Amino acid sequence: MSKATVIGVGNLGSCIAYQVANLGLVDELILVDIYRDLAEGNAADIEQALAFRRHLKVRSGDYKDAEGSDVIVVTAGKPRTPEIKSRIELLEVNKKIIQQVASNLKRMKNEPIVVTLTNPVDIMNFLMHKNTGFDRRRVLGSAGMLDSSRLRTVLSKRYLVSVLDVEAYVIGEHGDSQVPVFSQIRKKGKRMVFNKSERAEIIEEVSRSASDVINMKGATIFAPTSNTIDMLQMILRDEKRTAVCSVVLEGEYGLKDVSIGVPIVLGRKGAERILEWELDEEERQSFYKGANYIKEVLSEIISS
Repeated sequence: MSKATVIGVGNLGSCIAYQVANLGLVDELILVDIYRDLAEGNAADIEQALAFRRHLKVRSGDYKDAEGSDVIVVTAGKPRTPEIKSRIELLEVNKKIIQQVASNLKRMKNEPIVVTLTNPVDIMNFLMHKNTGFDRRRVLGSAGMLDSSRLRTVLSKRYLVSVLDVEAYVIGEHGDSQVPVFSQIRKKGKRMVFNKSERAEIIEEVSRSASDVINMKGATIFAPTSNTIDMLQMILRDEKRTAVCSVVLEGEYGLKDVSIGVPIVLGRKGAERILEWELDEEERQSFYKGANYIKEVLSEIISS
């Protein structure tokens, strides 16, 4: 019997919960929200949606009901909206929310895998690890696969090729210093080469893609849902596939005490291996610029 919990079931959390249930990834699904009616309504709605397809126990609850979960998805917090120009603007309000969630999870008897989506995700994921004390390989931020999907979409349209024929990943900070790994990009299995101008244009398109959606519809929902579901499927089905997730590093890439997007082998134990890809000089500069920025912010909020 497998079990998952989603904490925070607004627009994003409820979509993730529905997809977990729709795909039959678990046998039991718990929805937790400070607005209990919202959690209860979503639980009932999801159960009714599946009545012709599968039997699945979906219910609202609290942290005690989450006990025994294999995986816990945390979307609780203020989302990024058009008036918020930077994920860092979310920091103060979401820091308190994540600390509160983590203090509740810390009391659990088992140690689930925690998937953090609350922004700014690299910082929130580090706080989740620090405040729960869970194994760093079991506390993962969901953002790298989302950024990678945006890169693949941009490349597909730019070079008129099926997105399924593009292999491309984005690592590093989920923010201004994200790193499209151009040295790893493949089209139909063949390596692609980009000049400096092409790189700059692609980086601009990828970084603009999220804000464009936010400005047009108010928030990104379907893409982060889908990419988080990909992560959950890798975990719950023990697929041991490559994914980019924010994880706390302890020596990898020469970094310590910072959570940042890196490639991992993702399976039932979480980040079963952290892969250290060889980066070219431009990629290295962007990666460490993002890492240093995250560390600076962390040092400020932890000491305050």
